[in-house]
Amino acid sequence: SYTVRFPAPPDEAFRAAANHLLQYTGTALGQLAAEQAKLQEGAKQLAREKAQLAAENAALREEVLTFRKSDAAAPKAPPAVRAMVPPGFDAGRAAAPSAERFRLKVSKQLHQAPVHSVAMDLNKHPNKRVATAAWDGTVNIYDLEKGDVVKTLGGPNSYNKMDGLYAVAYAKTEPGIIGCTSRDTNIYIWNTETGQPLNKLSGHKNEVNGVDFHTTQMVMCTASDDMSVIIWDFKEGMTLRELTGHEAEVYGCKFLGNEHEYYVASCSFDRKVRIWDMRDKNIVKTLKGVHTRDIIGIDYWSDNRMLATGSDDGRIALWDARMSWTLNRVYNAPEDSEVKRVAFSPEGLLAAACSTGDVLVYDVKHDTAGDSKPWAKLSGHTDCVFDVAWGTSPETSAPILVSASHDKTIRYWEGVKGAFK
Repeated sequence: SYTVRFPAPPDEAFRAAANHLLQYTGTALGQLAAEQAKLQEGAKQLAREKAQLAAENAALREEVLTFRKSDAAAPKAPPAVRAMVPPGFDAGRAAAPSAERFRLKVSKQLHQAPVHSVAMDLNKHPNKRVATAAWDGTVNIYDLEKGDVVKTLGGPNSYNKMDGLYAVAYAKTEPGIIGCTSRDTNIYIWNTETGQPLNKLSGHKNEVNGVDFHTTQMVMCTASDDMSVIIWDFKEGMTLRELTGHEAEVYGCKFLGNEHEYYVASCSFDRKVRIWDMRDKNIVKTLKGVHTRDIIGIDYWSDNRMLATGSDDGRIALWDARMSWTLNRVYNAPEDSEVKRVAFSPEGLLAAACSTGDVLVYDVKHDTAGDSKPWAKLSGHTDCVFDVAWGTSPETSAPILVSASHDKTIRYWEGVKGAFK
């Protein structure tokens, strides 16, 4: 406390002002004390929540460790499937035996080098043409009805010469336009009707492995050994975004349908899948802990919000977007089989290209038990099958499947109509 001495007694006005000041100060100090009490209580609440989260985190770490230990003990055992089946999944499909579900229509050599990729034309010539990309630096447009190549893009005599190609895809908003990726670090845009090159996109610093086109926008994504995904305006040839965060080569990328129109998923040799929001380049989700080797294949089934990834570890993982991208199930390819690219059909069949020269087909829509046994096994290639593409037969409405192999050939399969009910 302090004593204030005045040379003369203060007058009434001064006394009134002093009393008012003291009352105001007391009120202010009281309010500050109340606010301080609230802050202290808030800090205590945060501390309690932090302790609770720490306990939950510890429990989750214990669960992860338990999962990894059990996974290591039985690396080929698929995890149990949840009892609840997501909406849109049916049970109990009755079908013909595996050998009778697809019929081989064509086996043909289209290139002079391993074929790395195949894509079905679903717009300009729906379900009637495919594009194949090979290590010889060419893309062939093959007419399934005519049984012949109708256009060859690139090649040694082309003024737009391309090096070895890893992937090809059709634009979804521009019929007849394709993009293909090369080990020369570039992406090439072609008009398949005229055979003319439209653009050469440069931006990656290493080999470019994967490509996909957006469903409604003039946008394309590409994946590269430089550990990045680039989002392009393929019409203008402009880089829109560069997504970085993977710790190894990125092999595949995929837009996630109209329901996630700003999301793109990527898979990498770092054994992780990342889901990005391309508006702000943020990582929405990282999917990990399942694959133990390079992840090569990635595809998205929009009807049932399901993401599939395929890996050299022989596993195919399904991630459920409706359940915050949680693991839905794992299919295990036969022993010593590496899974390369994967692709969903509109009906919910999942095809996996395998290093053994086989294509494995899983009936994801009707499989509620998580059965790891393939619904169909398509054999005949003499080297690694690297890519697969689905279509629908214009005559029978049955699924059609085209496989691309390092044996330099494609194989064209058509579903037996009675096997698909």
